[in-house]
Amino acid sequence: MRILLTTLFSWFAAMKSFAQRPTHIPYDSEPTYFFESWENIVFYIIIPLVIIALYVIWRRQKKREQEEEDAQ
Repeated sequence: MRILLTTLFSWFAAMKSFAQRPTHIPYDSEPTYFFESWENIVFYIIIPLVIIALYVIWRRQKKREQEEEDAQ
């Protein structure tokens, strides 16, 4: 009985995942080359790092201003 339930559950899970696959989208088997273009590197790596660095610098300045204000 346990084997039958396991088999049925596995079969239904496989059918459910197969049913979610879009049918009108082409599937490529080639690997994607993310680092081939400079635009991808700038947009997805450099700009977020710059934003994070500017945020950290801004927070440090706000913290120093708050500490100076509290000291007075």
